[in-house]
Amino acid sequence: MLPRARSLVRNDAVAVDPSKIGEFRCVVSTGKKVETAVISLPRYGAAERKSVLRILACLTRRGIARGDLPDEVHAELVASALSPVPNVTETSCTCSRRIDPCLHVTAATYAVSLIVDQMPTSALAVRGVDLSATTVSTDFPRRWMPIESVDATSFFG
Repeated sequence: MLPRARSLVRNDAVAVDPSKIGEFRCVVSTGKKVETAVISLPRYGAAERKSVLRILACLTRRGIARGDLPDEVHAELVASALSPVPNVTETSCTCSRRIDPCLHVTAATYAVSLIVDQMPTSALAVRGVDLSATTVSTDFPRRWMPIESVDATSFFG
């Protein structure tokens, strides 16, 4: 089943919507059928969110701007029992398959794992951490310049 799930993800047959706090809603197209798989994650409580933001503020300089979650931040979150990826998740699917997990949930899990691998902070965002509350770094590599510093009229003529 995993090879088929990977194939669905590679062929863009899985659309992931991470916009709702507490869940990843995935629409999985398998030929003529379309099913919705939902991966539900427990939200952080108010005190937990505050602790996560404190850890992020103390241990990051540039990571949050790029969506990275440095190893030392991850280690501190896990040590504080605030792991970005919880031990307990719930899944559901609109299909009528009797296999648990079904192909759609497997494909959704694989797609979500790719998203979290590319942008680890998305695991925190879906659990309710407002990452805009963290400061975005203005420490750019020398070859870069902030877009705000470019005057479009003079640049493009």
